[in-house]
Order: sequence, then structure tokens, then C-alpha cells
Amino acid sequence: MNNYINKIRNHWFMKVTPQRLALLRIATGLFSLWYLLSRFDMLQRMAQNTEAFEPIGILSWVNQPLSSDIFWWISIGVITLNILYIIGWKFRFTGPLFAIVVLLFFTYRNSWSMIYHNRNALILHIAILGLVASADAWSWDAWKRTKKGFKTPIADWQYGWPIQLICAVTVGSYLLSGIAKLAGDLALEWANGAAMRSQVAVDAIRKEILGSEAAPLFDILFEHTWLFLGMGILTFVLELGAPLALVKRKWGMVWAIMTWMMHWGIFFIMGISFRYQMTGLIFLSFFDFEKLWTKSKKEKVSISINSNLGEASSKPIILFDGVCNLCNGWVRFILKKEKNELYRFASLQSPIAYTLLENSNVPQDLLSSIILIEDGVIYKKSDAVLHICRNLNYPWHMATVLLIAPKWIRDRIYDVIAANRYKWFGKQQQCGLLQPDQKVRFLDL
Repeated sequence: MNNYINKIRNHWFMKVTPQRLALLRIATGLFSLWYLLSRFDMLQRMAQNTEAFEPIGILSWVNQPLSSDIFWWISIGVITLNILYIIGWKFRFTGPLFAIVVLLFFTYRNSWSMIYHNRNALILHIAILGLVASADAWSWDAWKRTKKGFKTPIADWQYGWPIQLICAVTVGSYLLSGIAKLAGDLALEWANGAAMRSQVAVDAIRKEILGSEAAPLFDILFEHTWLFLGMGILTFVLELGAPLALVKRKWGMVWAIMTWMMHWGIFFIMGISFRYQMTGLIFLSFFDFEKLWTKSKKEKVSISINSNLGEASSKPIILFDGVCNLCNGWVRFILKKEKNELYRFASLQSPIAYTLLENSNVPQDLLSSIILIEDGVIYKKSDAVLHICRNLNYPWHMATVLLIAPKWIRDRIYDVIAANRYKWFGKQQQCGLLQPDQKVRFLDL
């Protein structure tokens, strides 16, 4: 029993990096901002149609709609909060505030015309992310903390459970949809495809009467009843079987991909757009997409340096090719542009470098690259260069924004330059000497 409890606990309270939670915050924020901006004029016209107002949900107690002028200013305020939510500015206050406001705003919007259930998942996702520490990375607040000397938090369970909760909300929305089908008049007829085929036909006829075109695949698929049988069964499997996506990570990814494909199928067959679902953003919590932007591997190193190095051993250390003109030029550039005397240096050909990397299992092909050792972590190739830029003066420190680019692309560019560095920039017999007051920064001099 304890083993099962531990498995459940480790699954729901898994350790996750703050970057993954931050990615969800930015993605949901960008989608809601797109909606608010693209529908701004439509929403203002809607608010003027006071006769169509029928309050629902938590606003069902409201007797009459807001004036169009007040609603305009509220819309501007929601957009402003949305932007602050994306950038993570004073998120301790703006996050919860936006979570509450977006719930009220979309409830108010659904009090006109039909209720748009497909946006419920987005609202709940924002509500979760606005109330947790989703701005501990990739945010204005995180950047300000870094400027004050604080480190970005490491993987922790406090970032894991909100992601699992978002997955559960997503799964729950599809499960409810499946239950609603079973509870409806058609019930299991959905499984044989007849109900779906009839619904597609009615939708196509309605569009033709209103002067619009039917969905692209309607004419092709309508005659093949067996296809609707398969789609009906698949719909039930994906909706009623959705909770299985929470059991194992791989199951969740497979379910997310198949459900995403289902929505695109609905679009091509019926022309109905569920944009949050079709973009795949609703399923983002099932994947580790942040690994494309963060360091793929952090290698802890056992640093054993002679005690006579003193304070230098606690400073970040840059290892570079001591005979490469490009590498020596890069070191001189760092010394000239750095904000403060943070880094210590050593050539990769020195005994100090050998001692530092002796137990780190760094591949031999990387021993000619720029390497940064900071807080017991090895940064290599483009990661090393961009992390070094963090301590450079304006505007060079802005190069760290390139960390959002996929690592394999950055490293590919780095590899091309590294492979041709001697041909393009030449080499020297020994590490170039610098200013006398800079020699103390070099561990091998």
C-alpha cells in the first residue's frame, strides 16, 4: 500500500522546473490576449445589445448589463492585466487579480447569445496559473530577482502539482463532454456514427442556406458511413477514456496528440474551430516543451582545487582554448565588457582545467570548446557563451534572450564556428598575456 501511495505522491507532486510552469503562463496569456484584441470591437458591439443580456453563473444575480462606456474601460483593464500576467510583473498581486477578472469577464461575455464552453478550459488554466508561482522564471519578477543576485529556483514539487492539476482540468472537460453525450437523447447512437453524420449534414445545410461554404471534407466523407462509425467510436474512447491520460506520462502524451488531431478532424469535416484546442495550447501541460529552451543536461561536477586558490575556487570559472585567437579575443572582450569582476579564467590545456574536469565525464570533443563552471554546473557550447553574457554590460547582456532559441540550433551554429576557428582566426603557441592587473584572474598564470 505504501508503494502505491508513494507512486501517486511522486506522480502528482513531481519535481518540475519553474520554466515549465512559466511556459504555460506565457502560452495561456498570449492566447487570451489574442482573443481580447481580435474580438475587441465585436465585444463592444455585443455590450450595446442590452436586450440579449441573460446573466449566468456567478453573475446570475446581476439585474442589468453595464453601460457600454464602463464595459470599454473594463475591457482595457483586462487587456492591461493580461499583459502584466504574460510578463510576470508583480505577479504576486497581478496573477491572482487577472485570474479573478478573466473569470468574471468571460462569464459576462457568455451572458449574451450562446455559452461558449470551449473556452472554459482556458479560463480554468489561467485561474490555476494566476494563483501559483508561475512567474518564478521567464518573467519580469524573475529578472529583477536575478539582478539582485538571487538564483532562478531549481526543480521543485511546488511547480509540479499545478501542472498536474491543469492536466486534470483538461481531462475533466473531455470526460464531461463524453458523459453529456451518454446522458443526452442520442446516448450510444454517437458511437455508431449516425448521430455524428446527421449533425454534420445539418451543419452543412445550415451553412449553405446562410450563404457560406460547407467544410472542406464534407462532400468527400458524407457517403462513407463507416468512417463516421470509426469517428464516433474514437470520440467516445478519447472522451470517456480521458482519465487514463493522468495515469502514465506517455499515455497522456498519446491522448493529447490524438485529441488534438480529433479537433482538426472536426474542423475539416464540419468547419468548426476550437482554437485553443487546435493550437495545441490546451495540451501543453502534457509535454516537456521547456526542455527545448533550457539546458538539456546539467552536469554536477566534483571540483577538487588546491586550497591555495582561495576565494577563486568559489567564483564562476571560464575554461577556453588558450591557443585559439578567437577564444583569447573572447576572453579579452569579457574583461572589457563585464559588469563586475565575477569570472576566473583558465586555459583548457592547463593542469587546473584537467583537475576541474577530471570527474565530470565531459566528452573529449568538448575540451576545445568554451566551458563555464558555475555553482557546480557545467555549461557548454552556446549555453556557456550566453550564460557568460549575463554578466556583461548593456547591450551585450541582452544576448541572453537567445536562450529561448532551441538548443540544437544554437549549438549547431556554435559547432560550425568552433570547427573553423583556427582556419578563420588563426592560433598562437601559448595563451596571450593580458594587463598585469588582470593576471590574478587567471588560475593558470
